[in-house]
Amino acid sequence: EKAIEASALPSGSSRIKRETPFNVSLNAYTGLFLGHETIVGLGNGQFINNYGVTAPIGVAISTGGHSFLFLCPRNEGHWSYSLFISVIDLGAVASFRFQNSDSIAQIPTIQLKDIFSPGISLSVGLPKCPLSVNLGAQVGPNLRNVYVTDDKGNTVNKYQENVYWRFSVSLVVDIPVFNFYTTSRK
Repeated sequence: EKAIEASALPSGSSRIKRETPFNVSLNAYTGLFLGHETIVGLGNGQFINNYGVTAPIGVAISTGGHSFLFLCPRNEGHWSYSLFISVIDLGAVASFRFQNSDSIAQIPTIQLKDIFSPGISLSVGLPKCPLSVNLGAQVGPNLRNVYVTDDKGNTVNKYQENVYWRFSVSLVVDIPVFNFYTTSRK
């Protein structure tokens, strides 16, 4: 615990991304998402069918000190743009679905494999605050039982081992945990 506290960045470290030209960090985000989720092998007609809590952890490759969407290249700003590659998502176990069906039941136990949710997103860091907007895709474990009726009339959990794909937008708090590399302004 003391080693983590000694090496972890202090609060307010998201400003490093917004002020430096280039930064690579171990990063976490936590917040809320809204998006579309598809379970592999099971169709879903709703476009927005998933919302909940997200808490991905991974590597962020960032550039900062820019204007909004690079529209004024000669004016420095306090926006940051990051490519975020997530490995795990602790929020995956707490997400909600817009499905009102008796054929879907939540799985009561969570295992270590259930937080492995690799993904990629573009993160836009808002100026003068630790908030970011993330737009991305993620694949993860199907944390629910999906019962269907087979050809013989039996109810089976056919999709339990399948994964989901989620495309989402999220409003999150930007939490750099550890900086691997940072360049300063000249």
